Amino acid sequence: MTPSDVPPTGTTAKHAIGSTTATTAEPSLAEATRVAKAAFVGTAIEWYDFYIYASTAALIFGDQFFPSMSPTAATLASFATIAVAFVARPIGGVVFAHYGDRVGRKTTLIASLMVMGVSTMLVGVLPTYQTAGAWAPVMLVMLRFLQGAAVGGEWGGAVLMATEFAPPGRRARLSSWPQQGVTAGLVLSTAVLLFMSLAVPDEIYEDWAWRLPFLSSAVLIVVGLVLRLRIGESPVFEANQAAKESQANRSGKRNQRNRPDKAGAAPSAHSLPIAVVLRESRRTTLLTTLAYVSVSTTFYVAFVFLLSHATGPLDLSKSAALTAVLVSAGFYSIGLRLSAGVADKYGRRVALLAGLAGMVAAVFPTLGLIQTGEPVLFVVGMSLFAFPIGISYAPIGVYFAELFPTATRYSGITAANQAGSMLGAAVAPFIAIALYNSLGMYAVGMYVVLVCAISATAVHHLGETRHLDLKR
Repeated sequence: MTPSDVPPTGTTAKHAIGSTTATTAEPSLAEATRVAKAAFVGTAIEWYDFYIYASTAALIFGDQFFPSMSPTAATLASFATIAVAFVARPIGGVVFAHYGDRVGRKTTLIASLMVMGVSTMLVGVLPTYQTAGAWAPVMLVMLRFLQGAAVGGEWGGAVLMATEFAPPGRRARLSSWPQQGVTAGLVLSTAVLLFMSLAVPDEIYEDWAWRLPFLSSAVLIVVGLVLRLRIGESPVFEANQAAKESQANRSGKRNQRNRPDKAGAAPSAHSLPIAVVLRESRRTTLLTTLAYVSVSTTFYVAFVFLLSHATGPLDLSKSAALTAVLVSAGFYSIGLRLSAGVADKYGRRVALLAGLAGMVAAVFPTLGLIQTGEPVLFVVGMSLFAFPIGISYAPIGVYFAELFPTATRYSGITAANQAGSMLGAAVAPFIAIALYNSLGMYAVGMYVVLVCAISATAVHHLGETRHLDLKR
């Protein structure tokens, strides 16, 4: 399905499916804002857990779980455990999105938060290689797999809850709250690691104190669960379910009149949502995947590869590198908020293309500043690059949601998100390291330019979606 296949925006709460309609009360702006903020908090907590692992892997796990390897090999092995999550993410995404499209957004988000919380706390009590030998990295990989599966279902559900509650003129701004949650999770995890690096001697941190951030997530998970239990189900989803049930009942009555021996059933009642997406929305899914590649690639180049590069070849202190992440995350957040307003006023495509152009313009000055090895210039370079990444990320959620129909929307945006992450974020640190080691930082910059060009082409073909109706 493409934007041209979709009817123009409606102003009522009627949801057309065949000849059947269902009506629900429109949420108020205050209620929509409350749901968006709850999505923000839950997403922040879940991504805190996800990022605390990625940051700790970049800084600590090489020595703790791969001590027999060379420093470079141990770093790559640590990155490999990060990449395991990207194998798990599409698997978890398909499972969670299936139930999100069938059972509801709220239930699925609660389940994903619980899986993430349990797996993260278990990392905090995991024995290292010194204690458990080869079983230690095996168990680490298994827990990272569960983290990946949980986060695979998180993003799509959180975005849809915020988007489907929002009035049309504020969709981009409210749907950006979960996007901000991703940033908040990064900031929170980085702040905790920075505090640990300043408050705890290196030898104690590397020995056992690295476990504390993982164990502390237990409190955050409880907070997230309470907030998610207090919000209602998406009104767009509920109306769609009611319309399908009404249609099924009508179909059943017709079948009973025509064939009394057979009960009627709703059309495609047993179709898997992901199968429907791949059958009916192949072009949209492919293009949204390519549109997401640049966002996921550049985020991980900035906040994983450059973090490792700072404490490795540049020999910056952990505290200096983590401070740079905190400051640059602030600029990322500013870019995201500004872009969300642009997306609501001028269109999703305008905001997204502006972010892509900004990343292309900023990448080489950024890498030049970083390569000086000066802590202050490293912060400036990271911030310069993070700002347009935030601009490009803000409209992604609402853009993708408007491209897919309600019945398969969770599966559609999750498929694009996870496939784009597999092609982008999952391999970005490896590609960046390989390019840097063989060709230098200039090659890393060209890699960023290439993925931005691919995404810009996809966005051009997808078109604008601000005029489209979610209730379909």
